[in-house]
Amino acid sequence: METHRRHLESGYQDTRGEILPIEHELGNVQIIWSKKDAVRANHYHKTDTHACYLINGSMDFYWRNHGENKIHKEHFGPGTKFTTGPLIDHEMIFTEDSTMVVISEFKRDPSSYDEDIVKISPLHLQYE
Repeated sequence: METHRRHLESGYQDTRGEILPIEHELGNVQIIWSKKDAVRANHYHKTDTHACYLINGSMDFYWRNHGENKIHKEHFGPGTKFTTGPLIDHEMIFTEDSTMVVISEFKRDPSSYDEDIVKISPLHLQYE
């Protein structure tokens, strides 16, 4: 009898927290643990979209339409679902230790991911 069980890939850890890839074959599903004051994103995607669900913790989410000047800031708490589509500059600053699920339309292997994102200057430093 064949099992349907699959092994998880190795995750990534740094001073901000941890990322655990859950699925790469059907797009991408990750669990991201972020420590208080961690800054994530500071980029936009050329083509990818991702849906996020904040399981616990909280964050300040900065975003703008790429090419525009107006930066928006929203505070998200547990149970918040949000999306970022292509050409949306975005940045996340975690205001407490947090756990988030991120589902991306496209695979996030390192080469595909690096080809799709464009790093930007920190939005929170430009926010008025």
